[in-house]
Amino acid sequence: MGEHRQRYNEEFKKQTVQFIQEQTKTVGDLAEELNIPKSTLHQWMSQYRELKNELKS
Repeated sequence: MGEHRQRYNEEFKKQTVQFIQEQTKTVGDLAEELNIPKSTLHQWMSQYRELKNELKS
C-alpha cells in the first residue's frame, strides 16, 4: 500500500510559519503537535522567510 501524502495550501503554510515564529516551543514540539514532519516545517520556514525578505526590499 502506498503512503497518502497530506497537501497543504499556501495560506496554511504561511499561518503555520507565523505561528512557529510566535511560539516559545521548539519546531520539533510543534511538528509533533501538528503531525507534520519537522523537515517540512523547516522547508516552509525557509521558503516564507525568503518571501518576507523579498517583500521588504
